[in-house]
Amino acid sequence: MGWGCVFAAASAALSSNVSTAELLTRLASNPTALVAITIQFLLGLAVGYYTAKIAKYVVALVVTFIIGALIGAWGTAGSVESAVREITRNWEQIKPLIWQLVQVVGTILVGPTALGFFVGLALGVLRR
Repeated sequence: MGWGCVFAAASAALSSNVSTAELLTRLASNPTALVAITIQFLLGLAVGYYTAKIAKYVVALVVTFIIGALIGAWGTAGSVESAVREITRNWEQIKPLIWQLVQVVGTILVGPTALGFFVGLALGVLRR
């Protein structure tokens, strides 16, 4: 049982005209899947809530790193024009890695965890 039931219900919903209510009923009939989905939602809720609480610190950290990288590139390049060329060249090298990271994060944060994350993020922002 377990995730096999979840995948079977999801594939049945995709292959036929199964309503959302019927899909939820099928998933609710399997207690293991229901517990797993509930835990995923709660974990996403916690991550979203605490992310909202520490967002300003994370943004400050990222901005500090970006400013440091720009100053480092400018210092080694010698002029603003050569610094811009070096940053552009480096950006072209790391752009595929950033895109892959976005795809992996997008794949990992699916379903209940993503929903819980956004609900927690909203709660964290609203409860400031």
